[in-house]
Amino acid sequence: MAMIDQTKSTLTLSWLKTKLIHCESGVIIENTCSCSFEGIQSFIESIDHSSKTPAIYYQAFPEESADQFLDTLREELASKLGNIEFKSNQSLLDIVKAAALKMVIIDRSYLHPLNTINQLLNFLGYCNVSLILVGSRNKLKIAQVLSHPAISQWEQFTICDKSEA
Repeated sequence: MAMIDQTKSTLTLSWLKTKLIHCESGVIIENTCSCSFEGIQSFIESIDHSSKTPAIYYQAFPEESADQFLDTLREELASKLGNIEFKSNQSLLDIVKAAALKMVIIDRSYLHPLNTINQLLNFLGYCNVSLILVGSRNKLKIAQVLSHPAISQWEQFTICDKSEA
């Protein structure tokens, strides 16, 4: 079992690195487990620098607005940059550039309303930051995330093949 989990973690790490290199968005499907967590953590650790944050991993909260998400993103990136580079009057776009952010990974993304996802897609697209959504196929379908015009075109990486009950 540990070997299977390690293989899934390695495949996830490789898939995420490819998405980062090509600045592509995508969806990680994990139907019966939370297998992606270890791979995502390995990916974040492999690209993290002391003053740069090429990717950030975030767990969605129910009914969170885009403004709330972007405020949290600002705080996370500002804390990473520290007081030397961050000035409170800088725009989030400037902070994203200073942090060298290239990818946002949102786990449990099906908890976001579609208007929040649309606003995040618009802002992140403007910043040239890719978005990776993580969740079960059934929950993403119920939330209509997989039928979103842009997201339906993204590559889906399935980690667990078993269907949810």
